[in-house]
Amino acid sequence: MKPQTWLITGASGMIGTALTHSLLQRGATVRTLGRSDARTHPDATAFAWDLEQGIFPSAALEDVDVVVHLAGANVGQRWTRSHKLAIMESRTKGTSLLCKALKQMRFTGTFIQASAVGFYGECTSAVDESGTVGQGFLAQVSEAWEQSAAVHLPSSTRHVVMRLGIVLSPNGGTLDRLLPIYRLGLGAPLGQGSQCMSWIHVDDVVRFVQYAATTETAHGTFNLVAPESVPNAQFSKVLAKCLGRPHFAPSVPAWALRLVLGEMATIVLASQNVVPDNLLKEGFQWRHPALKEALLDCI
Repeated sequence: MKPQTWLITGASGMIGTALTHSLLQRGATVRTLGRSDARTHPDATAFAWDLEQGIFPSAALEDVDVVVHLAGANVGQRWTRSHKLAIMESRTKGTSLLCKALKQMRFTGTFIQASAVGFYGECTSAVDESGTVGQGFLAQVSEAWEQSAAVHLPSSTRHVVMRLGIVLSPNGGTLDRLLPIYRLGLGAPLGQGSQCMSWIHVDDVVRFVQYAATTETAHGTFNLVAPESVPNAQFSKVLAKCLGRPHFAPSVPAWALRLVLGEMATIVLASQNVVPDNLLKEGFQWRHPALKEALLDCI
C-alpha cells in the first residue's frame, strides 16, 4: 500500500486502535478525531471535535486520502432512555458533521463507514447485502447512521459501508466479557442457543479497511462477517473447548437475560444469519475464516 494520509474517528476503540497500529506500521500518516486532542498513539496526530456545538477542525481533513468513521456510543451498555439517545445521536450527529465538513473541503477520497448487521433486525434465514432494514432499535440506529452519510457526503467520494458482525479481538469487545466466565468453567449457551451469531476477527476488519482504501472497485455495502455464522450453542461450546474448560452449565434462560439486561438482551438473543456476499464476490481472503482458529488466536 502506498503511503497515504488517513483520518480515523473512534481511534481509541477496539477496531480503531488495531487499525491505527497497522497503518503506522505500513508507513501511513494517521490523524485521529475525538472528543479531545489527547493522542491515542504517539505517532498519530490528534484533533478534537465538538458534536454538541457543531465544531469541526478543518485542518484535520487537509490532504487526507481516506476517512474511516468508527465513532459512536457503546451499544454494550444498558439501554436506558438517555443512553439510547446517546447511541443514536453520537452516530447521526457525528456522521452529519463529518460529512458536511468533507463536502466543504471538497473531499475526493474514500469514506469508509462503520455500521452493523443489526441493520437487518432478527434474521433466521440467510441474508446478504440486498436485505432490507429490519425491526428493532439497532435496525433503526444502523439505518439512520448510514443515511446520515448518504445524505451529506459529496458526490465525488467513494463510499464504503461496513455492516459489522460480532468482532472478536484479544483486546476488548465481546470476548473481554465472556472469557472470565468461561475460564471459571461457567460458560453456557444463551436462551435457546439456536440463534445464529455472525462474527469476524478484528484482523480481518483491519485488512478489509486497507483493501477497500486501495481497491477502486470496492464501494457500497459489505457485510463484514466470517463466511459462516454459527449457532450460539456451538459458539459457546467451541470457546469452552479452546480454553480447555468444561461446558456443562445449563443454558441461561431468555427471561433471566431480559431481567438483567433489559431491552439490550436482544443483542444476544436475536438471530443474525448474515452472509458476506459482496466480500465473496470481491474475492476477499479471510485470515481467520474458521471460528475455532479465530478464538484460539484471540485467547
